[in-house]
Amino acid sequence: MPPRDAESTARGILVLDFDGTVCLGDGPVWAYADAILPHLDERLARHVTDGLLAYLEDHPGAGTYADGYGAIAALAGPHVPAEVLDGAYAASREALAGGDLDIHAPEGLVDLLGRLRPHVRAVVVTNAPSTGLGEALHALGLAGSVDEVIPSAGKPAGSAEVLGKLLAGAHPGTLLSVGDIWVNDIQPALELGCATAFIDRSGRDLRPAHARGRTIQDLYPALEAWSRAPRDFAVATAPADIPC
Repeated sequence: MPPRDAESTARGILVLDFDGTVCLGDGPVWAYADAILPHLDERLARHVTDGLLAYLEDHPGAGTYADGYGAIAALAGPHVPAEVLDGAYAASREALAGGDLDIHAPEGLVDLLGRLRPHVRAVVVTNAPSTGLGEALHALGLAGSVDEVIPSAGKPAGSAEVLGKLLAGAHPGTLLSVGDIWVNDIQPALELGCATAFIDRSGRDLRPAHARGRTIQDLYPALEAWSRAPRDFAVATAPADIPC
């Protein structure tokens, strides 16, 4: 990626999460589960797969987790050593790098980023390691639409540092963070005074954000409005004014 210069930092900064935001599809999550299941007995393996399926399909009574990875860790974690979870996650990222998993970009995202490009720098910020990220972005058709990728970001603890470096002293409203995990993608940005757009798939999360939708496509109009007048957008759509 080219280095940032004065002209690029003057543009709005669109921070995009990776898994569940620009990279859709349950293939990576199931790869994570599949690497753990052999370490469980039949009853526990069935418990994990049933629980994960219920979460992914948003069944009534399904557990509440940050995402599919969190569901698996919660369901299987008490029954396997930590190194099994770590190894399974690494295996899922290797499978992603190998192009073996079914993933896709949200419909219309490439076109949206193309429209925003003159005014906005798109930066993917993810807790995932660099393994598989470049390959996945190419597979998703997003490699030419993203200006920078920041892996292993350590969200949420590392978010303030990452977002602060991206802002580089600019007004906080010139940065908008988009993601599907509120504590990772939305809360740290709100605390810095940045704009936020929350993907709330259940439609039941009442925590604040400047814009919200059940899919990222629902957020496209808000992202375009922010790109035209970032500082005005943050004021006009203050989280307290958003009906939940």
